[in-house]
Amino acid sequence: MSHRVTATIDRSALAHNLAVARRYSPHSKIVALIKADAYGHGLIGCAEALKDADVFGVTDVEEAEKLRRAGVHKDILVLQGILDRSDIRRAAHHGLQLVVHRTDDLTLLEQELAHSHLRHKLTLWLKIDTGMGRLGLPPAEVQRVHLALKRQPWVQDVVLMTHLANASLPESPLNDHQLLQFARSCQPLAEFAPQTSIAASAAILALDAQADYARPGIMLYGSSPFAWRDADRRRDAFGLRNVMTLQARLIHVQQHQAGDNIGYNSQFICPAAMRIGIVAAGYADGYPSQTPNGCPVLVGKQRTMTVGRVSMDMLAIDLTHCVEAKVGDLATLWGDDLCIDEVAAHIGVISYQLTTGLSQRVTRHYR
Repeated sequence: MSHRVTATIDRSALAHNLAVARRYSPHSKIVALIKADAYGHGLIGCAEALKDADVFGVTDVEEAEKLRRAGVHKDILVLQGILDRSDIRRAAHHGLQLVVHRTDDLTLLEQELAHSHLRHKLTLWLKIDTGMGRLGLPPAEVQRVHLALKRQPWVQDVVLMTHLANASLPESPLNDHQLLQFARSCQPLAEFAPQTSIAASAAILALDAQADYARPGIMLYGSSPFAWRDADRRRDAFGLRNVMTLQARLIHVQQHQAGDNIGYNSQFICPAAMRIGIVAAGYADGYPSQTPNGCPVLVGKQRTMTVGRVSMDMLAIDLTHCVEAKVGDLATLWGDDLCIDEVAAHIGVISYQLTTGLSQRVTRHYR
């Protein structure tokens, strides 16, 4: 490792976790979510590792075009759908699948494609808001919009989809409510035998929400979608493997005395004589500035913790019991032996935020 901070991406772990998703959804096609630069892991590198997925899911047309330019010919689903009218032409040109989640989308599609002769007809995903309260048509509008889309000569197929708000809380009654609402929304369209999609990672792992397509996201990257305090649903319980290991170098080691201040705003005062190491990673690299004292870190295989406020380019760790640690050694901020979900829980965020928050100055290395 020659760089200051490196995120090592294990592509075999990505492929393994995709296989886990298939095992939990044996009758579904898999939409591998690689949106947001593959959750911060790198769009193209992860697409190569997840090549056995049936469909890739991205945020917008720009992400999809990056995949096409890289030679990816697989079906690509644009999850936020039409952000701008030009997205329709671009999607048609690249053979992309679009989510339709508002009635205005129907108007835009009709206006843009009314006199078009497309090489390939479009597959559209009609999103139903069954209780998430975010994107999606109200159930009362679904039948009308679905029928209007099915009449269009430029439509190949319409998939019905929804998203569960509380799937990471499997006992929540909202899950059953949403599943029932989705079933009721689909029932009037039974004659069309529409394909459906419900489950993202949490629902794949913990709910009976089988459909034609499953949409794993965070589980592909080796994190559990459930809270760290739920010990029975941590990543190991599902056979998931860690994908990203974030490491940075120790650049200074110093002995301190009781009462010494460590870092900004006196967030940590040494309670006794301590050996303190400075790690060359900070919030400009994506390690959160709000990290409290005591967040776990590994030096070699030895577990220690952060002390003091995270700076822009540095953070401090306790090396009192890491007697062999020296300048140049690597500190692991999360990885195979230090679950990112535990780190996230200590900081008070979710693991998605840690990986997507890594800055571009962190070197990604694929193995």
